[in-house]
Amino acid sequence: MPQDRPRPTIARGAARRRPRETAVIAQIATLVMLSLPAESAPAGAAATTPLGYLIGMLKDAETTNPTLAALRGTDDRDLAPVYEAMTRSADKKRRLFGVVALAKLVGKDAAGALHERLASDPVMAIRAEALRCLIEAEAISDKQLVAAMETPDENVQCQAVRALIDRGQAGLALPPLEKLAASKDPTTSGFSRVCLLGLGRREQEAPLRKVMRDPATPPEVLAVLLRQIDRQKVTGAMPLVLHVAGSEAAATNVRVLAYRAAASISSLGAVTLRDAIVNSKRTALRVPLLKLLSSRADAGPHLQTIAKGTDSVGVLARFEMARETGGPTAAGAVTAAIDLEHPIVVAYVLDRAGEDIEAHGGKCDYYVPALAKYIRSVDPRPARMAREHYLAAGAASRLIELGTPAAITALKGLLAGKATAVTRSTAAGPFSTDATSPRAVARRRSVRGWPT
Repeated sequence: MPQDRPRPTIARGAARRRPRETAVIAQIATLVMLSLPAESAPAGAAATTPLGYLIGMLKDAETTNPTLAALRGTDDRDLAPVYEAMTRSADKKRRLFGVVALAKLVGKDAAGALHERLASDPVMAIRAEALRCLIEAEAISDKQLVAAMETPDENVQCQAVRALIDRGQAGLALPPLEKLAASKDPTTSGFSRVCLLGLGRREQEAPLRKVMRDPATPPEVLAVLLRQIDRQKVTGAMPLVLHVAGSEAAATNVRVLAYRAAASISSLGAVTLRDAIVNSKRTALRVPLLKLLSSRADAGPHLQTIAKGTDSVGVLARFEMARETGGPTAAGAVTAAIDLEHPIVVAYVLDRAGEDIEAHGGKCDYYVPALAKYIRSVDPRPARMAREHYLAAGAASRLIELGTPAAITALKGLLAGKATAVTRSTAAGPFSTDATSPRAVARRRSVRGWPT
């Protein structure tokens, strides 16, 4: 059954890395900062040189994968032959890595290798990933999708069916959907029934009602169904969606998905989100709903209503309104939100900062004072790194991505002191996933004394 794969946050990614892999990434980041040319190494390259050291790491079975993962952040197309070779490795983990890395690097140009994996890989999970990449790259035809449904794996079949529905090829999708709806796997059967309901098969309402109203239904099953309802705009599922959204017993992330689906398929979407934010007492639910609301074109008057509140969500609503104008007003709104030091609120601001910096670049200097202040505010000498330090690393990433004189000056000031949790958090930011682009690397090099 196809699953949406959320991108890990900076905090989760940093927390999950093993110490050895973190060291490898730091070493490779150092290598990239030295701007090594992409050329073959001399036969006698010394292990003490950056290039010789890299060769040794690629030869070491324990460090090959994390080394390639770090290099992947450079987006260097010269790595394409390496990744393509990995798709044919005897090791299934390397084949999977090669499929994902190659598709991300060269898109449609990876079609040949991806079709090869889809047709013949002995591991069905790799076939499914190859198909996902082909669909995403628009490098697979309707005829090839129909052929993929002959693969003896329900995950592959469901992905192919969903792609056909997305393309408006309901006639090709119906026969396999009817077969998949009878699957013994609850995720596959539920997904297929949602698709059929979206295609007008009203007889699917009763079995879906049974699944979606059953408190014993696993959250991951509900998540798949809700995502497909949202994706396919299945208006007939609206009563079921609202039931899940309003259930206090449901997991918070599932309720968010339900509200997103409800807002997507209802003409009163903005009102639905506003009322949920106003009436709920749970910050963990209200904050992601606020993001859904503020991303809508009709959010204006509803944000104004929420912004009248004095709690953390009211502060964030004022921040959302100020983002539209920038300047001192936005700077004050960012500071007000960051000063709450609530981890959910800080993570929200960092997420929005990343989006704004990518879209508007140097116009986002209004984030600098608050982000630098937050980094300085973390406990300088804790017994162990805590969530606040990972958030501080995220703040440092945003400053590097911004890369304006003001941002670089703030980073230099943060790194000028003794080695404490503050400087470690600051240094960790640029080694996170979001700060490995060539542009970020170039900006990182401009910070004198950057730890390596």
